[in-house]
Amino acid sequence: MIKLVIDVSDILKEKGSSKEFSGSQPLEDIIYQGERIGLLGPVSVSGHITNTGKLLVLDADAVAKLSLQCARCTKRYDKELEFSFTARLSKVGDPEDPDIFLYEGEVVDLKDIILEFLLLELPMRRQCSEECKGLCPYCGRDLNIEQCQCEENVEHQEERVVDPRLLALKKALFANGEEV
Repeated sequence: MIKLVIDVSDILKEKGSSKEFSGSQPLEDIIYQGERIGLLGPVSVSGHITNTGKLLVLDADAVAKLSLQCARCTKRYDKELEFSFTARLSKVGDPEDPDIFLYEGEVVDLKDIILEFLLLELPMRRQCSEECKGLCPYCGRDLNIEQCQCEENVEHQEERVVDPRLLALKKALFANGEEV
């Protein structure tokens, strides 16, 4: 797999120097929080990297095309995700600051940095559209395609059927004039 790697040898020599970059980083599909996140092509990235003396600071804009699963109807849908990020990089780790990315030698590999910020930008509740009705909790039909009668049938059944373990509670509440 090809990596988006930035040669920083020229900016390491002088504090305040920076370098522009652009390219694309192929990423494989990943499993995140139990869900498959599909990448429909490489992530396009452009930005600049600056030597601040102690650290390198990377400012970038990225665009990724993803295949996600709707939380309501469970169908897969495509989403274009645009995001910006800033990352601080160092050759030595700092136990006081876990947000610093490490690099070795005179090159910065952007793969792990891009992946981390992409995961942070994923929508918390993934759904194919705001209007998605989801699945019926009783029969599993996709309510975007057809309406079922489960809701009406369940409401009538609930009036008649009471769990036998709760009958004593129902009688007690009914005797006190409370509606069950």
